[in-house]
Amino acid sequence: MYKLKNVNGRVNALLRTGKDFVKNNLSVSAAQHIIDTGKLVKSDNPDYPICIDNQWYFEDVEVKKTAKKAQLSSMYGEMKEDK
Repeated sequence: MYKLKNVNGRVNALLRTGKDFVKNNLSVSAAQHIIDTGKLVKSDNPDYPICIDNQWYFEDVEVKKTAKKAQLSSMYGEMKEDK
């Protein structure tokens, strides 16, 4: 699972152009569109672990999994059904 690393709504990305790369700074929505319409593949660049179609590379943030269970009651107490 990935989560785009964004700063003020912008995402750092690399675009492969032949054997070279061009560094880009895209809006989160533009980056998400590229991801949604492309195919996620294994990245060969550890600094940009999200790779789409071996062409676009994006930075990500580590998503920590938590083992906490969801709280079933609210801070106002349990909800009671009216009869």
